[in-house]
Amino acid sequence: MLDLLNETRSVEFIVTIGSFSIFAIGLVGAMAKKNLFKIFLALSIAEGSLFLFFIGHHFEVGKSAPILSGEIQKFSSQMVDPVPQAMILTTIVIALAVLALALSFVMRYYKLSGHMQVDKMDELGERQ
Repeated sequence: MLDLLNETRSVEFIVTIGSFSIFAIGLVGAMAKKNLFKIFLALSIAEGSLFLFFIGHHFEVGKSAPILSGEIQKFSSQMVDPVPQAMILTTIVIALAVLALALSFVMRYYKLSGHMQVDKMDELGERQ
């Protein structure tokens, strides 16, 4: 059973199923909730699943992390490409900054209106 994890294709399949499951949980959570804080939290979970998917598809069994060690020639042929990892690290930082900004807007909206419910938002003048 564990020999299945020694193949790159099977690891990619497991990562795909797992990340799409987490993405579906986040997407359903964002659509089902009416609280702004919970919506942004669910979208953050869905976003994290995309990071897992992207990194999981750039994993190769038998190759090492891109950290310099002894022999450069042997190292360059036996390492995983570091560019996707650097891109995802940058994306994670940007995503956390956007989440912090969105949550600060939610806190400010709560201070002004006294609620965080999407159903009660009527600041455009459309009274029911």
